[in-house]
Amino acid sequence: MKAKYKGFEFPVNPSCLEVLSSTNCESKGSISTNSFCENVFVNPTIVTGQGELHGDKGGEYCSLFQNMLKGTSSDWLFIPGFAPIKAFLTEFKYCRSVSNGAYQYSFKFVEDCKSKPTKRYAAYTIAQRGENAFDIADRCGITVDDVMSLNDFKSPFDVGEGEKVVII
Repeated sequence: MKAKYKGFEFPVNPSCLEVLSSTNCESKGSISTNSFCENVFVNPTIVTGQGELHGDKGGEYCSLFQNMLKGTSSDWLFIPGFAPIKAFLTEFKYCRSVSNGAYQYSFKFVEDCKSKPTKRYAAYTIAQRGENAFDIADRCGITVDDVMSLNDFKSPFDVGEGEKVVII
């Protein structure tokens, strides 16, 4: 699988990818008990990466990414080895190497969380027609890993219409 965003498919996958998932916790405690951390909310996932683009089209690809920064909409980011996320491109930096003419680049994507619910009230959901584990995770505000670990799906695409899917 090659990395993709807004219809652009990387000719060569980035050489380094980093995915940061985090939560904000609030510490609580009293004199008579141990303190504990309560999960207040989940932060947006941040995906950073870097790589090189070779050949005549390297500069064109970099210009294309520079133009994507001007857009105001998010889109699906597909990166090898990770679940797709709906994200904004928030940073893109590149330079041309004098020695080999390659374009070295780095980027940062931030997950679009505006459509995700901040609270979950049900312990399960019913799979809608055509949904897979990625769709259900996005709709319910959980990770695909959670959907997969809480259910007995062989693959993220092994979800049947009307199936009860555990989400908490």
